[in-house]
Amino acid sequence: LHRVDRRQRQMCIRDRNQYFNSSGAEKFFSKERKKGLNFLITFDDGYKDNYDIAAPILKKYNVPSIFFLTTNYIDSNIWLFHDMVRYLICKGFLIPSEAEGHLRHMNTDGTMSLKFKKYIESNFPKDIPKRMMMNWQEVIALTGSSIQLGSHTCNHVILSKLNFVQQDEEIKKSSQSIEDITNRKCVYFAYPNGLYNKNTLNSLKNNKFEYGFTTKPGINSYSQDKLQIKRIGVNPSDSVNTLILKIFLNILNDKFR
Repeated sequence: LHRVDRRQRQMCIRDRNQYFNSSGAEKFFSKERKKGLNFLITFDDGYKDNYDIAAPILKKYNVPSIFFLTTNYIDSNIWLFHDMVRYLICKGFLIPSEAEGHLRHMNTDGTMSLKFKKYIESNFPKDIPKRMMMNWQEVIALTGSSIQLGSHTCNHVILSKLNFVQQDEEIKKSSQSIEDITNRKCVYFAYPNGLYNKNTLNSLKNNKFEYGFTTKPGINSYSQDKLQIKRIGVNPSDSVNTLILKIFLNILNDKFR
């Protein structure tokens, strides 16, 4: 309940301040864009709590948003690697600072210690504790609202570590699954761990993606490269004041860069 209440208060920013406007990507990059700060809410991976907690709030306030799906994990009991790590931290199998260090390294250049990877896989329970991701019925239930769907690859792979053919397969199959199952065109993409290269961008262009979302912090301008859109990370525990501070710090960083 605390998480729901906190997210509802985050959504109330636009009601409390006339300078915040919720905006879809298409509207932002068109002449219809409103003056002030336009924001778009995005969620990566396809977690079930996005459906249970976030979606009802987004629909209540009619806030445009994009849910990026790791399609081979949807409708399955598979856990993402970083979720496995944090589960084992909670169970006392890992020292938090050491484990988070491995994850930060993975998010920086996509590499992972094989010894650490084997330790995680061997200690994670064979009987999966619970379903982490949405199923396709829940994904389909999101349609017909301000919520859009995007691709996050099939297997949450580090794209910059793959050749063009491998990247293209991950990207193409993921978007095709979304389009076939939901009957909605997939034009949005988020780079797993924020890591990509020229081959990734070429694949997105070949597969008719219109928008690519990075993990690079900052704000976006009308002339922004639409395949390299910046984002500001937000935590469920962030207060409204913390969220506003993050936004304005990013504005200042962009202004004086």
